[in-house]
Amino acid sequence: MSSSLEVRIEHALAVLYQRSAPTTLWVALSGGRDSSCLLLLAARAVQSCPGIVLRAVHVHHGLQSAADDFVDTARRLCDQLAVSLHIERVTPGTRDGLEAEARRARYDVFKALLTPGDILWMAHHREDQAETLLYRMMRGSGVRGLAGMPPRRALGVGWLERPLLDTSRCEIDAFLAAERIPWCDDPTNADDLQDRNYLRHRVMAPLSARWPAAAEQMARSADYLREADELLQALAEKDLAALGDVPERLPRAALCTLSRSRQRLVINAALTRLGLALPPRGRLETLLDQLAGAGTDRQVQIDWPGGQARLWRETLYLLIDSKGVAPQHAWSLTWNGRAPIDTPLGAIRHQLTPLTGGEAALTLSPRVGGEKLVRYGQRRLLKKLLQAQAIPPWVRENIIVAWHDGAPVAVLGPLALAADGWMLEEKGCPGASGRVDRQR
Repeated sequence: MSSSLEVRIEHALAVLYQRSAPTTLWVALSGGRDSSCLLLLAARAVQSCPGIVLRAVHVHHGLQSAADDFVDTARRLCDQLAVSLHIERVTPGTRDGLEAEARRARYDVFKALLTPGDILWMAHHREDQAETLLYRMMRGSGVRGLAGMPPRRALGVGWLERPLLDTSRCEIDAFLAAERIPWCDDPTNADDLQDRNYLRHRVMAPLSARWPAAAEQMARSADYLREADELLQALAEKDLAALGDVPERLPRAALCTLSRSRQRLVINAALTRLGLALPPRGRLETLLDQLAGAGTDRQVQIDWPGGQARLWRETLYLLIDSKGVAPQHAWSLTWNGRAPIDTPLGAIRHQLTPLTGGEAALTLSPRVGGEKLVRYGQRRLLKKLLQAQAIPPWVRENIIVAWHDGAPVAVLGPLALAADGWMLEEKGCPGASGRVDRQR
């Protein structure tokens, strides 16, 4: 008769088949009891699942004297179960603390391993979820953080799943009591100096003694919060669509008609869609204060690690933080006007040719100011052309000028314009052409 754990794993695999069977199912194997239990369950279940290749991955951080023992234990278990084991050695940094950096290094390994369609299983259980909820409460997390660990989420080009998230530690212990498989305890689990260990021993233990179902109830609260977060994200996407559905550019006036909480929500949703870091609450409040009081001619700039917000011409631009980016030095490149070319300001995929035909010897260089371009018989300052095209000031720094015989004949980059007598053609796929700017 199958145990409740085996039934859950069989159900998890059945769901995988409903979505489309993965080519590889990875199990994150630390060598501890939880991940060893998960690997044993997966090894038994995949025997009746043709097409799924089961593999284990162990990340060796080298942070403790027992690290090599965990590797040996993982090897013995995989040999016993006839499961292929991948071992990756990493050296975590210390910028954000050892625990955080070790976690980042671990997930970087997982992302690099997964190929499209692959699934990674992790052995987090109900008590882990409760500890996560408490830990994030102590950090002042919002609804998304308090929703805890999701049962399933994207990870690189694959997926991360936690099939034991509704399972208690007691169920895992009871299952392993009847099994003869190698696993080892992490000696650092007793170290109360680590935040999670402190929560486990000093907070969760007395809570569970007073309320035996504490972990289950806290995990249930995390489920409710995850549902609330999904509803909030749906509202944010609706507001984002109403604002034009261009996450990098939000109209200030329309944004300010929303309530303060919805403004926060839609800005964070836009940043998430762009893959940018979210601002700390204080920075976001400062931004909203300045947006509310900004006049039509006022420019606003708020920076935070990994992100930046700028207001220009009544539009809020969301950008990657430009701090720490080295300024571009003077440079120039020779170009025949036809072949794609990489520059310090980005790749050029246009073709620039004289209307008389043939090729011309061109020079590419960054804009320095004062350049004039002849268009429709008039010599116009490039600055005025950029202003007329509503190119934001910080974007103008990425303009590239094409020169021929000492005169500007085109600008490339965020704005692409040709001078009289030249044809600028935007090239897409090989053999296909896009927009053409042809000046007589």
